[in-house]
Amino acid sequence: MNTFKHSGAAGDLIYSLPVVRHFGGGDFYLHLNQMDWIGTHYYGSLPAPFHQGRLTEQDFEYMREFMEAQTYIQSFQILDPRTAEITHNLDRFRTAFVGHPGNYIDIYADTFGIRDPDVQKSLRTTPWLTVPEPVVIPDRPVVINRTLRWLPPALPGAWATWKSEGVEENSVFVGHADEYVAFKQQTGWDIPYHATRTQLELASVIAGAQQFIGNQSQGLALAIGLGVSTFCEIRRDLPENRNECYFADNPQVVYF
Repeated sequence: MNTFKHSGAAGDLIYSLPVVRHFGGGDFYLHLNQMDWIGTHYYGSLPAPFHQGRLTEQDFEYMREFMEAQTYIQSFQILDPRTAEITHNLDRFRTAFVGHPGNYIDIYADTFGIRDPDVQKSLRTTPWLTVPEPVVIPDRPVVINRTLRWLPPALPGAWATWKSEGVEENSVFVGHADEYVAFKQQTGWDIPYHATRTQLELASVIAGAQQFIGNQSQGLALAIGLGVSTFCEIRRDLPENRNECYFADNPQVVYF
């Protein structure tokens, strides 16, 4: 039986799952409270404030139902390093991540010796996530999540274009309440907010959408993994191909 372990964050973990599925799946362990150590050990400083102090037992419970819903995950457990024997330490990707010109999935594949170009393309372009019951928000086929992280200095013009085209009337916002307030202030959009308590609830709403619009976040990772048509607002403080979510050959993802 394969055993996998990851220390987070949520988006990093989601992008590891194509490789987990490629190896046939197995038991998956979450190593709690490692984010501060990861920052100092791999990158020389504490992580950004929104990652400090994560992942906690509360985060584990938030993720649990979603992870257990993936057919290739036999069990999802909290890691006890003293007793668990791990066959695939997914945190190994972090060494290769520094300066790597590509998305997370390619980095995981390289880390675990999957270097066939066709296999790598399949991993990053084939949906790898499922939910038991997608949730469709009536009359709101566009789901938006815009986090407060990595925002560009100026609001991309696409938001104003979509507003003029009436996309606003067909949209709903998911994510944290403070992100919702900031989104309305920054874009001038006035759309309803749909609260989600767990990762499975969030993924189910995204799975029920016809279109997802968002920036770098677990919501974006879920949309790409579910195969939902996606507009991605990329980071502008990095070259385009250094964005963790940059999938140049994925026809479901458009970058702006």
